[in-house]
Amino acid sequence: MDAILMANELVDSRVRSNIPGILCKLDIQKAYDHLNWNFLLEAISKRGFGGRCIRWMKFCISTVNFSVLINGSPTGFFSSQRGLRQGDPLSPFLFIIAIESLNDMLKIAQENSWLKGFKASHKEAQTWRLPICRLHINWNKSFLYPVNEVPNLTLMAGVLGGSIGELPTVYLGMPLGDQNRSIDIWNGVVEKCEKRLVNWKNQYLSLGGRLTLINSVLDSMPTYMMSFFPIPDEVIVRLDVLRRNFLWEGNSKTKKFHLVKWDALIGSKQKGGMGVRNLKTQNQCLMMKWLWRFASSELALWKEVIQLKYEMADYWTTRMVTDSYGINLWRSIRNLWPKLRENSSIRTEDSKKVLFWEDKWITLQLWEMFLSKKGLNWVMPRKIDQTLKIWSSYANLSDHKDRWKIIPACIWWAAWTERNLRSIGKI
Repeated sequence: MDAILMANELVDSRVRSNIPGILCKLDIQKAYDHLNWNFLLEAISKRGFGGRCIRWMKFCISTVNFSVLINGSPTGFFSSQRGLRQGDPLSPFLFIIAIESLNDMLKIAQENSWLKGFKASHKEAQTWRLPICRLHINWNKSFLYPVNEVPNLTLMAGVLGGSIGELPTVYLGMPLGDQNRSIDIWNGVVEKCEKRLVNWKNQYLSLGGRLTLINSVLDSMPTYMMSFFPIPDEVIVRLDVLRRNFLWEGNSKTKKFHLVKWDALIGSKQKGGMGVRNLKTQNQCLMMKWLWRFASSELALWKEVIQLKYEMADYWTTRMVTDSYGINLWRSIRNLWPKLRENSSIRTEDSKKVLFWEDKWITLQLWEMFLSKKGLNWVMPRKIDQTLKIWSSYANLSDHKDRWKIIPACIWWAAWTERNLRSIGKI
């Protein structure tokens, strides 16, 4: 999900800059079948796995036997010399470790200025593959997507052997390069719901059974899409009609009376509803999850991209996005910050999670303001007793003893004011 957000934001930045570029979507040729075992084990070792663990993994991938049918008859078993098994729970994790080498190669290319942003040298594009691990790029299934006007695109595609695509496209099942407020991007979600209902309508289901299917299956189908894009009201109406008609009519070909108002069904059972989700509320909650992750996570590549693009407003979030709605996803997400802030509160945890002496507190701004006026660059000592000694020495030697002594009172007053404002709900 992080990659989808970053890809749309980067494409949006490129489109707005009017600088030509190429977005390469590469497909690895028979990735699982061609993986070299020696390379895989070496990559695992480089990642810090122990010898015993590596021997276990080698045993799992090297003791596999295969059998094929010729004219409908088995021909016996034979062992393999490379590749990973499809369907093995361990295979995806091993493949991720191996493919990290591609990431390392891209980093080396960036450090040596072979790759820069959307640009790649013509020579490198011809030889870009993974010869060590026996993985090759399948150019027949790879595409070059121009961003803005790109000269000599046809010539480059002919040299590489890839195809020329057009934005918008699909990346990891989500739209890439499309207007995020477009209704057309939701047509696929509505069609999937309609196809699922066709199969259900052929079965004789009770009212409770239909309600269970709506709550457990149908309401979950738009979840992936709603995690990124604001759902238009028109799409909500279409999905509500599908859910409402299926609930009350089932497989009947004639229209039936809807015994309960739809708004009464939406909501939790504890509040008198039937557990049917409000799509608008669900959409906002899923998008606000990004804001929560942004405020709580420290080391994340997608967060770094957002910070560099939009700049920080405070510790919790970025500045309000004033650009026009386009390919970027963050503007719609950022607009939900006031609602998230209104429905959340800050609570100080115990010392196991909070480093009292090292965390940034509200009163720190007052402290830094006073010291900056005195021309002091204060670095908080690691130990409390050191701070107290420094404090007493400055207070006794300074010409402004009264100001030094009144700082603690100001800090306590600021903390008490903040506490009272929060207790009465004004913050």
